[in-house]
Amino acid sequence: MGDSYRLLARFGSRSRQMEISVCRRGHTAARNKFGQCVVCLRESRRAYKKSHATKQRTRIAPPAVTTTARHAPAIPRSFLAVAREYISSQDDVRASTAKKREYLLQQLHALHDVPIAELTTPAIVRALSAIEAVRDRRETAHRCGQLVGQITRFAVNHDFAKVNVLPLGQLRGALRPVKAVSHPAIVDPQQFGTLLRYIDLYADFITSRAQPGVAPALQLAPLVFMRPGELRKLEWVEVDFEKKEVVLPPEKMKMRRPHIVPLAKQSLAILKSAHKVTGKDRYVFRTKRQDEPLSDNGFREALRTILGAMGVSRDSHSMHGFRSSASTLLNGELNIDSALIELQLAHVKADKVQGIYDRSQRLAERRAMMQRWANYLDKLRKGE
Repeated sequence: MGDSYRLLARFGSRSRQMEISVCRRGHTAARNKFGQCVVCLRESRRAYKKSHATKQRTRIAPPAVTTTARHAPAIPRSFLAVAREYISSQDDVRASTAKKREYLLQQLHALHDVPIAELTTPAIVRALSAIEAVRDRRETAHRCGQLVGQITRFAVNHDFAKVNVLPLGQLRGALRPVKAVSHPAIVDPQQFGTLLRYIDLYADFITSRAQPGVAPALQLAPLVFMRPGELRKLEWVEVDFEKKEVVLPPEKMKMRRPHIVPLAKQSLAILKSAHKVTGKDRYVFRTKRQDEPLSDNGFREALRTILGAMGVSRDSHSMHGFRSSASTLLNGELNIDSALIELQLAHVKADKVQGIYDRSQRLAERRAMMQRWANYLDKLRKGE
């Protein structure tokens, strides 16, 4: 009983809440005020921590098979070998596009070892259907089908196969259609004005706490019609304060064409203010790291916070939605020529032949439109 008395003495004033007895696991130790064995509790905590740590390591650790489509050994003249050769031949694509192609190729693992000359349309459809069946990944399946079509055409052109088993339109009806989902956007003038006011409030409140680029990027987004990725990765070398414009190089544009964004005086004011903070860095809107642009998640979460503060659904507007808002309000409220809006949005003309021969930038008209749009947003912000 000596050990028991010493144990009771150790707990001091709590000893009256304890009692010595044998627990169901055979421990002769004090019980706490809830009647639980102290030794059992200690063992349970240790077991839980050990189990939790094991689960964390399992979750973080890479899968047993870590070989990706890029590094897996390829059988000569197999689908994978020809696919690699096709992808390596496309040297005019953005890094993000190349990364997406590698991901899609990895999803097509069922076709990797099939000789390209023996590939059949039913085999392709089965592989795509298997991709589609996992969590209803229709869009991924369709994108994989487009990639397979490009690879089979490349195979025929380079004498890896005699027949293109997946010509254009061959998959029509073979896969379920992709559900068209437009980017959510606020297009009511009054509500859009409220959004602008809350963005300014957010900028005033969060500037000292958030990453230095979030607030000014949010303020500039409604003014310039740029895609979120183009805005996030905007570099100072692309900003020309003298000409009052941003010149985006072809490699950053979705359609692989250079694009000019005229800057209204309101846009220039935001950029000049940002220049005081990040002017010596590469990116206009960077994170706390000087060589790292804003992440898409940083944009999204900041905007969701603003929408929540407005009392509307956090999914009622997106960063891409600023382009939709501008197009809708310019057409409906300011009666701007739709062709001019499409040109500023960097959309390709529906008539490709016309697009090739008509290279007019209509820059003077676009400058006037951007300034008129910025003035209109000032009125909306004031509730006028």
